[in-house]
Amino acid sequence: MRKRTKYMILLATSLILAAGIGGGWAGGLMMGGTAPLLDSSGGEEGVAGNRSTMSTLAKEAAPSDEWPAEGVLPDAASADEGSERKAALPSGKKASAVTTAAAAEVPMGTALITENAYLQLYLNKKTTEVVVRDKRTAELWSTNPADRDQDKIAKAMNRSDLDSQLILSYFNDKGYESLINNASESIEKGQFEIEELAHGVKIIYEIGSSEKGLGAIPQVISKERFEERILNQIEDEQARSRLRNRFFFNEAKQQYERKEMQDYIVKDVVAILESIGYTADEAKQDSASADEESSIKESAAPRFIIPIVYELNEDQLLARIDTAGVQDTEAFPLHKITLLPFFGAAGLDDEGYMFVPDGSGALIDLNQNHAGARAYELPLYGEDATLKSNESLQPQYAERSRLPVFGMKRGNQAMLAIIEEGDAQASIFAEPSGRLNSYNRISASFGMRNMESVQFRAGSVARQIPKYSSMYSQGIAVRYSFLSGEQADYVGMAEQYRQYLIERHGMKRIQENGELPFVLELVGGIPVRKTFLGIPYESVEPVTTFDEAIDILKQLQQKGIKRIQLKYSGWFNEGYYHTLPSRIKPDRVLGGTEGLQKLIQYAKEHQIEWFMDTAFQRVYEKGKGFKADRDGARFLNRKAASKKNVDLVTTNQGERLYYVLAPDKLLSVVDHFIQSVMPYQVRSISLRDLGEDLNSSVSDKKTTTRQETLSIVTDSLQRLKEQMDHLMISGGNAYSIPYASTIVDAPLTSSRFNIESEEIPFYSIVVHGYVDHAGKPLNLERDQDPRTSMLRMLETGSLPAYQWFYEDPSVIRDTKLNDLYSASYVNWMDEASAIYQEVSAVLQAVQNEPIIHHRKLQEQVYETTFANELRILVNYNREAVTIDGITIEALGYRTDGGGA
Repeated sequence: MRKRTKYMILLATSLILAAGIGGGWAGGLMMGGTAPLLDSSGGEEGVAGNRSTMSTLAKEAAPSDEWPAEGVLPDAASADEGSERKAALPSGKKASAVTTAAAAEVPMGTALITENAYLQLYLNKKTTEVVVRDKRTAELWSTNPADRDQDKIAKAMNRSDLDSQLILSYFNDKGYESLINNASESIEKGQFEIEELAHGVKIIYEIGSSEKGLGAIPQVISKERFEERILNQIEDEQARSRLRNRFFFNEAKQQYERKEMQDYIVKDVVAILESIGYTADEAKQDSASADEESSIKESAAPRFIIPIVYELNEDQLLARIDTAGVQDTEAFPLHKITLLPFFGAAGLDDEGYMFVPDGSGALIDLNQNHAGARAYELPLYGEDATLKSNESLQPQYAERSRLPVFGMKRGNQAMLAIIEEGDAQASIFAEPSGRLNSYNRISASFGMRNMESVQFRAGSVARQIPKYSSMYSQGIAVRYSFLSGEQADYVGMAEQYRQYLIERHGMKRIQENGELPFVLELVGGIPVRKTFLGIPYESVEPVTTFDEAIDILKQLQQKGIKRIQLKYSGWFNEGYYHTLPSRIKPDRVLGGTEGLQKLIQYAKEHQIEWFMDTAFQRVYEKGKGFKADRDGARFLNRKAASKKNVDLVTTNQGERLYYVLAPDKLLSVVDHFIQSVMPYQVRSISLRDLGEDLNSSVSDKKTTTRQETLSIVTDSLQRLKEQMDHLMISGGNAYSIPYASTIVDAPLTSSRFNIESEEIPFYSIVVHGYVDHAGKPLNLERDQDPRTSMLRMLETGSLPAYQWFYEDPSVIRDTKLNDLYSASYVNWMDEASAIYQEVSAVLQAVQNEPIIHHRKLQEQVYETTFANELRILVNYNREAVTIDGITIEALGYRTDGGGA
């Protein structure tokens, strides 16, 4: 039977008043009292030494034998009696036995909560700091830096943050954002509960104003009852006077009304009321029976309830927030929660790096002086296009964060965090030491409510009123894995996440090596503006008909490119920017149904994998089954969400690119698409946006969060996978990877922010050997340097990819697809053939082989090792380099092993 021991630590009122604790504001962060809850020096007055004091402050005191002495590790044999000990193995592999490493010194004041064959979980009951000890290595991973008291940089709110497990941002009545943490506004006030669980511990924080105290004080009470039930019962004259001064007497209504109260005053008033036996139930009855028209002010302070659960799960720590138990107030809506902002933080003497999932992946070296560079902060899976603030968002970065992971390497130890609940709500934050404190830190924050300013008019007067979405409630969970030795680097992290996708999401390895695929996108019809008798109209102009597509395929095969993965876009419902795909009609200007069948037949006869491109969430044209005000995603302003072109120079908005489909309409559109496309023998499709976009929506009936949209998208992917032979997915956000046979526009580079020290192929290490992946089309690369692009393919194991059309480039000029001006196939055929032949000669043998190692040998020189022991060394420099006696030519490569 589960043992549940509940601790509620409350400071005695006299101690608070004696210490003179008050509420105050510092730099937008609400700061609480400065006196510690209990002695936290870690000396003899630790948790065990203070048990007698704890018993007077806790609602339910724990028996003294439930908590081992602080800082003392129990004999490993005492835990999990009879269970096998498990040895440390490479990441992602299970072990059968373990040898407990030499005892590490855990921080004083902590006590063992639970343990298993791999890990031990410790808790400081005064500070709520949690420490994980890895039995295999004796390494400690803590929610807060152990030596934070020696930090010489952090001041004021930044110093308080070091003690925190939660940092919250919230809105005030004007819609402005402020910060608050659980150290100053919960722990120091004793406003938390601890519940022991079977495999961990749950801590419920009340952050900010104490509702428990206010609930025991009547908002309004009649004059007669106030005097008879309360004032006349208080014997101490000073206490009676203090309480009387906390109420305003409304002479017109003959009642007393509660004034605004700071927390220390609330606790004083509650203590006085409790001394005369006045209960919270009485306060509720008195408030309810008073004049309903009374207008009294509530305590003008934010209040939040946040429960954190820590649990050991084999060799991993799971930290989660029970979002069903999260509470805020109407006056101060909760915006974001940063969970464990300093977990595993590295100090000034540590060596290593932080890993961020920016595009392909990037490293931020510890303790580096990134002068002038902003801290790293990016949302997972890109921005929410529904938010009005993002409608005309100026692009600040080139790559999306597609994997819900981040990591920290400290010396020969490392930690990988996987966000497994709330990933669609999450942003990753990383900051090196020396700015606000002495620590390198990386963590995730989670959006709880969004805000939109809505304009109201009264005559000629207009006001902007903040409106808020419903609270996010689908869960928050972060899984921490601990790596050591040779596994303690970004490759080990990638292998750990790859194993997670295999075990949790069914990602499967490519069965066998065949000819290397060549990925080709052909654009069929495009929108062109024309005029008739001076009247403008939009028409579909063919740039690659079905017959012309066959011609291009024939030419490629004649040049030795046999295995082609064809993505054909702009083939139905009025071209590239097609109408809602609930009904399918191949465009007549391309050859119609007959032309499509001819192309499909040719592809089948020549073993060409063909994928007909479709956008489901981006609706390019109104009408024909779509009404923006009915079927479009909306936010609090109730307007249909859309995405518009933004001029990169002036930042002015241009024409609308597309409307955003409401998430609750997606499954219906997908079902209708499947039914409509089946008669055309289309069995493989390319998904333009299901691996790219996640958008929320607010309707009159319900709020759909991004996390809920993620579930709808994965349901759609599952239905499509069941009905189709293969899916090609653009972008490749993590949730779409298990459904993809090929990922295109996969991230092969990072955004290369100034704060980043190194770009790494983390994404490719995760997926290679399991899912074919290709980056952006080579002919559309910004630098259009084919040699550099080819080297990147070799380094990452990615496929060559191009985007072409058949007609003369002049047809594209001054259209919405003007960016494709250089995509005429005749300009690229020879180059594409040469690059394919060179890349295929190297990568064909490792198409289904995972990447097991990657490293930087020197500046712009990298080595990738595959599971069959093939090593590829690439040199991005424009001069030759020699490494270990091996010379690599400028912009060249060398191979070794694996039969090369």
